[in-house]
Amino acid sequence: MNTKVMRTIYSCLLASLLLFLFAQPIHASEPIWTMEQGLTIKALSISEDGELVAVGTQNASAILLQRDGTQRFEFMANNVVTGVALLNDGRMLVSSDDRHLYMLSADGKELWKRDFKKMIKNLSATPDGKLTIVTLHNESLVHVLDEQGQTLGEIPIGIAVKSAAVSPNGQWLAAGAANQYAYLFNPAGELQFQTPLEGDILHASVADNGTMVVGTSSNKAVLYSAEGSRLGELLTKDKVTSVHVTHDGEFIAVADYSGNYYVANQGGELLWSTKEAGAGQQIRFSKDGTRLFAGSDKGAVFQYEVGAVLEQGKQAAMVKTVVQVAAVIVFVLLTALLFFWLWRKKPYILHRLWKSKLAYAMLLPSFTLLIIFLYIPAFSGLIHSLYDWNPGARSEFIGLDNFRRMANDPYVTKGVGNLLILIVTGLFKALIPPLIVAELIYHLRSKRSQYVFRTFFVISMVIPSVGMLLVWQDMYDPNIGLVNQLLRMIGLGSLSHPWLGDPNTALWAIIMMGFPFVGILQLLVMYSGLIAIPEEVIEAARIDGAKPFRIIRAIHLPLLAGQFKLLIVLALIGIIQDFGSILIVTGGGPADSTYVPALQMYFAATKFNDLGYASALGVSMFAIIMVITVINMKFIKTNTD
Repeated sequence: MNTKVMRTIYSCLLASLLLFLFAQPIHASEPIWTMEQGLTIKALSISEDGELVAVGTQNASAILLQRDGTQRFEFMANNVVTGVALLNDGRMLVSSDDRHLYMLSADGKELWKRDFKKMIKNLSATPDGKLTIVTLHNESLVHVLDEQGQTLGEIPIGIAVKSAAVSPNGQWLAAGAANQYAYLFNPAGELQFQTPLEGDILHASVADNGTMVVGTSSNKAVLYSAEGSRLGELLTKDKVTSVHVTHDGEFIAVADYSGNYYVANQGGELLWSTKEAGAGQQIRFSKDGTRLFAGSDKGAVFQYEVGAVLEQGKQAAMVKTVVQVAAVIVFVLLTALLFFWLWRKKPYILHRLWKSKLAYAMLLPSFTLLIIFLYIPAFSGLIHSLYDWNPGARSEFIGLDNFRRMANDPYVTKGVGNLLILIVTGLFKALIPPLIVAELIYHLRSKRSQYVFRTFFVISMVIPSVGMLLVWQDMYDPNIGLVNQLLRMIGLGSLSHPWLGDPNTALWAIIMMGFPFVGILQLLVMYSGLIAIPEEVIEAARIDGAKPFRIIRAIHLPLLAGQFKLLIVLALIGIIQDFGSILIVTGGGPADSTYVPALQMYFAATKFNDLGYASALGVSMFAIIMVITVINMKFIKTNTD
C-alpha cells in the first residue's frame, strides 16, 4: 500500500476520532451584533458568500449587517418583521405583520411593496429572487410570487400553514401545517409526499435535492428524503425553534428554545453543539456551509466557523462506510474459513448439518429475530451503560459512574427495599395458592369435575391484566371503593382508609391485588406435574396406610421440584422486571413508597431521556436475575438433575 493511501486512511481515522471522542461544544466569545433593545431576532438570511447578514427584529426593523457586525442600513416596517431574504444582487425582501411585503435595494431603499391584507407569517425566496413564497396568518394557502411580487399561483394545504420554505434552486417547496403534517411539493408543484409528525411543526427547510428537515415541539428535528423516506432525526433539549439544511442536503443546523444550537449530518448524528444565553430563535448556514449564524430572543446574532466540523463529518461518514464494508468482508471470510476447516477436519459435522438443512432453515427466521430484537439491544444496553448517553446528543464515556450513581440514588435504594418485599410476597403468591388449588382439583373424584373446575380457572385468562388493575384501583377508592364499603357494612368503618394514598399501606395494597392469587400458568404447571406422577406410586403409598397429607408431603412435593424450580425462576424474573402495575395504579407514589428499580429505569429512559443511566439499571437487574437463577438451578435439585 503506497504512502498516499496510508496518509488518507490515517487522516480519516483521526478525523473520526476527533469527531466522536473529543468534539466539545464550541462557544462564541461574543455576538457579532446585538440590538440595543434586546428584543427577539424574528428572521435571519445570509448572502451566498456568507459576507452579509439580514436580520428581522421584533421592533419592526430589518437590518443588513456585514459579517463582522457592521451595520449597512436599517429599514423600519410598521410592525414586527417576520421574514427577510437576501438576494444575489444585494436586494432584500422583507415581510411584516403590517401585512406588507417589501423589496429593498442594496442600499436599503424601498423599490416596491405589496399589501396582502393579512399579516405575513412566513417568507422564503430563491437567491436569484425569481421565486418567492409567503404564507398569511391563519391561511391554508402558500402564495407563490414572481420577482415583482405578483402572484404566480397558490398551493392549497387544506389547513393553516405554520411554516414554509422553498429550496435555493426553486425546485422544491416544504410546508408544515397545524395538523402536524409536513408536506413536500415537487418541481411541478404537485404533492410529492406528506407525513405526520409528533408535536406541532414549528419550522421547516428544504435542500436543492429535496431533502427536507422539520423542527417540532416534541424536541426533535426530523429529516426526510425527496422520496419521503425518513433519513434520521436529531433529539434536542427543548422544542425546536428553527432549522436549516445546507444546499446539498448533507447537514442540518437546529436551534432550540433553551438557547442550544446544533449541527448534525443527514442521519441526525450530532457533530457539534453550543449554548448561548436566551432562547434560540433563528439559525442559518452560508451557502458552502462553512459559516453558521444564529439569532436569540435577547437580540444577539452569533457567528460560528463550522467548516472543519462538516469536513470531519464527511470524513467520519467515509470511515464508517469503510468499516462497515470491511466488517462484512471479514465476516464472509471468517465464515468461509470456518466451513473450509470443517470440511477438512470435521466433515461429518457438515454432513449432519446438510442432512438436517430443512430444520435449520425453519429455525433461522426465529434466531434472526431473536438476535435483532433481543441480543443486539441487550449488548447495546451493556455498552451504553458505560456512557452518558442521550440519543441525538454526543455520548461521553464515563466508565462505572452510572453504577456508582445508583448507590447514591434514593429512589433506587428505596426501590430495592420495596423489591425485596415484593419478591418474598410474590414467591408466596406464585407457589402456595396455585399449589393448593391444583391439589384440590387433583383430588376431585370425577374427571369431569376436574375438567370443569380447571376450565373455570383458565377462562379467567381472557380478562386483560390492565382491566384487572383498574378494577382493583376502583376497589381501593377511599370514598366509593368496595373495600371500604365492605368495612362499613360489617361495622368496621373506622378501618376505612385511603389504601393507595397512604405511604404506609400503598405497597401492601398493591401486593394484595389479585387475591386469591391463583395464577393460571402456575396452576396449570402444578396440575400437569401432579397428573404426571405415576398412579402406581400413589397406590403403593395408600396401601402402606399413607393419608392424603402424608402423600402430598412425601410424594407430591418432592416430585414437583422441577415445577417449583421453573416457577421460581419465572416469578423472580417477572417481579424484578415488572413495573406496569405500579405505574398504572400509583406511578411510584405516594412519595416514593411504591418505587421499584424497574420503574426508575423507565422514568430515566422516557421522562428524563437519560438512557445511559437507564441502561445501567437494566444491566444491574439482569445481573441480579442471573445470580438468583444460577443459585436456584444449583441448589434446587430434581430427580432429573
